[in-house]
Amino acid sequence: MSVKMQLLHALAVFAAIGSASASPAENNYNFDYGFDPAVVSNDTVDYTDSNGTALRGYFAYANSTTTGRPAVVVIPDYDGIGPYERWRANLLAQLGYAAFVADIYGVNQTQGPALNMSESSALSSMYGMNPDLLLDRVGAAVAEAQMQSMVMSNATVVIGYCFGGSAVLDLAASWPEAATENVLGVMAFHAGSPPSAMIDMSPSNPIRISVQQGFDDPSIAPDAALSTQQMWESMGVKWEWTWYSQTVHAFTEPQGVGAAASSTAAYSATADERSWQALRTFLLDLFGYVTPQNEYANTTTADTVSSFA
Repeated sequence: MSVKMQLLHALAVFAAIGSASASPAENNYNFDYGFDPAVVSNDTVDYTDSNGTALRGYFAYANSTTTGRPAVVVIPDYDGIGPYERWRANLLAQLGYAAFVADIYGVNQTQGPALNMSESSALSSMYGMNPDLLLDRVGAAVAEAQMQSMVMSNATVVIGYCFGGSAVLDLAASWPEAATENVLGVMAFHAGSPPSAMIDMSPSNPIRISVQQGFDDPSIAPDAALSTQQMWESMGVKWEWTWYSQTVHAFTEPQGVGAAASSTAAYSATADERSWQALRTFLLDLFGYVTPQNEYANTTTADTVSSFA
């Protein structure tokens, strides 16, 4: 299959999955648990991409931070920045990281639950068909996060969900482009399989890659995953790939329960928690120990907090 056909197929799958997910349900889900608002500060950050497009990210960090913290940049799913992405950033801030949610679509674009499904699909498809623009937006977010005063500019991990998961794999594949400077690793949650990540990886790429994927997710077939893994292995890439059985797309998004669930996209509490723990281990491996801003803050060893606490 040609690169163009691979991309068109991936985008078609994303559109189909998106139409099965009820984005407005996000409005009805409680995203206030797992972090202490008295500890976690957050704000919006205005910045621009290389073309001067106005962007507005979301930045969360522990307000007790006095020294630089590693940065985790979050690339949103297909409807852009919403309560879900801000919640993940707050959880990461509670753990002691500085979390920055990237604005891919721009300040003039409605994002989150207010964006209907057809608009979300059209937007993600448009950016998917313009990989240079998408990479520019991701790179702008990484650079902005690294410029924040409480951030260690030489220690960044980029994670993404759905559309954002594909974007972080493309980011890794772009090494050694400027957007990857000081990016130590990427983690993709229920991503599609972007062609550049499959065929354009440079030998000895130093960026660690982790993929968390539902085995029954139609956005990437197991045989395509195997081809990708074999290519990464042949190029000397450090990668890991975790499959979750009987798990479909969007398994980390709890607002997918009930009316939003379908045969192709649904929440899985087991896969969600285990992939979250995989992320925490990944961050510990790359950043070393960071004191979490919660009741376990007096521990002197790697944190062992369960679930989202």
